[in-house]
Amino acid sequence: MAYIGQDLGLGQAERFIFTATAVTDTVTADSDGRTIGYTIGQCSIFLNGVKQVIGVDVGVGGMNGSTVVFAEDFAIGDVVEVIALSAFSPSDTVSAASGGTFSGAVIHSGAVTNSSTTTATGLITANGGLETDTNSKIKQKGAFMQSSTHQALTLGA
Repeated sequence: MAYIGQDLGLGQAERFIFTATAVTDTVTADSDGRTIGYTIGQCSIFLNGVKQVIGVDVGVGGMNGSTVVFAEDFAIGDVVEVIALSAFSPSDTVSAASGGTFSGAVIHSGAVTNSSTTTATGLITANGGLETDTNSKIKQKGAFMQSSTHQALTLGA
């Protein structure tokens, strides 16, 4: 099989295998006739299992996304293999520049710092304590009742 498409979780790899039937230095398709396609700088080229060095074994001018031109001719029966990697494109991210919304739980273990006001709604659990500036207050659940009961017992009521 000359083509293998494999999902790597981070992108995809395509494998093109060409077996030379004539002396040449150029490959544009695999042995099944599939046109070679790759992103420049995101492919590995092998000749008979040996990785080729771009700019030495394979001419940089011969790398255009659909053609591979070797520095020298290869012989009949030589096998050229091109492994083309697709560009990595994460799909579930929040922009660092414009922000976004998390709909699931967020676990954070470092310090949170910012240069603007941060508003958090909903339940916030702070196992390491909460700190505020001098103008902010943290409301404690049940604090009113604890304070009232303490005062009533102290005053003898």
